[in-house]
Amino acid sequence: MYTPIWIVIPAGEFRMGSDPASDAVPYGNESPRHRVAVEAFQLSRTHITNAQYAQFVDASGHPAPGHWLDGQIPEGLAEHPVTYVDWHDTMAFCQWASVRLPTEAEWEKAARGEDARLWPWGNQPPDAKRCNFDKNILTTSPVHQFPQSASPYGALDMAGNAWEWTSSIARPYPYRADDGREDATSGEARTVRGSSYTHTAREIRAADRHSFAPATRGPYLGLRVARTNTALPTPLTLAWVDIPAGSFTMGNDPRCFHDLALPNEYPTHSLQLPEFSIAQTPVTNAEYALFTSAVQQPAPAHWIGGEIPRAKENHPVTNISWDSAQAFCAWADVRLLTEAEWEKAARGTGAGDSRVYPWGNQMPKTPCANFGQDVKTQSTTPVDQFPAGASPYRALDMAGNIWEWTSSILADYPYNADDGREDPASRAHRVLRGGSFYSPNENYIRCASRSSSYPQRRRDHIGFRVAKK
Repeated sequence: MYTPIWIVIPAGEFRMGSDPASDAVPYGNESPRHRVAVEAFQLSRTHITNAQYAQFVDASGHPAPGHWLDGQIPEGLAEHPVTYVDWHDTMAFCQWASVRLPTEAEWEKAARGEDARLWPWGNQPPDAKRCNFDKNILTTSPVHQFPQSASPYGALDMAGNAWEWTSSIARPYPYRADDGREDATSGEARTVRGSSYTHTAREIRAADRHSFAPATRGPYLGLRVARTNTALPTPLTLAWVDIPAGSFTMGNDPRCFHDLALPNEYPTHSLQLPEFSIAQTPVTNAEYALFTSAVQQPAPAHWIGGEIPRAKENHPVTNISWDSAQAFCAWADVRLLTEAEWEKAARGTGAGDSRVYPWGNQMPKTPCANFGQDVKTQSTTPVDQFPAGASPYRALDMAGNIWEWTSSILADYPYNADDGREDPASRAHRVLRGGSFYSPNENYIRCASRSSSYPQRRRDHIGFRVAKK
């Protein structure tokens, strides 16, 4: 049975359309720019593929797309978007799969988020490594080929590859769902979004709108599906620790720490942060399983059969990319910590000591952290196994066990949240904090230690912790 990977689009307003006075070469049907409130919903991460559409054809007897010879998927195209489907075909698929088409407002919010970016990944112009457009490939491509195209919520292929039908009738802005444009019985032209492999950078912008008569089929026309977010409130319950507002000293001074301080840790600088709260521990396997079951996200690759490894429910979840951590946050209505927040939560205010580790300046006799394991014993440990390693605010596991993703792009100090390093659309390396069980010595688990990796990376020593406020 057809089972998509769902991503969660949270409720809230976004800016729909383009502003001719400020946006690059918008088309006339994209204005006026206006604010639209969208209820929470779920969207398939990718286009519907030929393989997924074949399940519908086989189960329902619906005619296969015309270019499928003898009703069979063309060789090598199983994971490409299905095309040559008209609006009526897509509605039949949706009825069979108990899903629906997104409205064009839902589609645009999923593509650009709340910051009115030009393309799903941000404002950087597209290139052949980011999406299938401008006849670079001259045909469709697999729906997972361009992970760097991900939207703020993790949707792929929302720029180029194949146009996507929406439920909406093509009418002038401002968009209103109650003005008749969502009438499913009308024979008027329907809006398509995302453009295709033949279209230019201008035409694959998130605000770009085209439309076709409902009976139109073509090599560029496909679909993506949605469903109303009818899930019960999240059963996730996290233990929180409050971090008070105030200043702290970030980084290390090489004059004081000598061989411990690394170049990317200085200069030391004072930062003022507002109050926030963090989860007392990293997200566990059990907590992450609630997310995967609720929205049908893939489980981490090492979960055999999608099941948590035996006796590791209270271990930190690992093999999680930054993108997957962001998807969890969207579902749970939380967020990743900035690296400044992470460091303050780990070391406190720094007043008088600028402590080296969460518990102080020395490695005590009582074990405080999981690190330095050899190849025979390397593994995570339960997130609450080392109470002696608690930070000044009683956060656990902030040294060792797993590296934790932060929201921050790796950039030179001093830290400045307004200099672009907190851009959620960037595909630059993100900062990791805390060290892991692999870390060969205590230098890696210091509060000021910084590592980084690309957002798609998944490893058995990388997980995450969340924040709110």
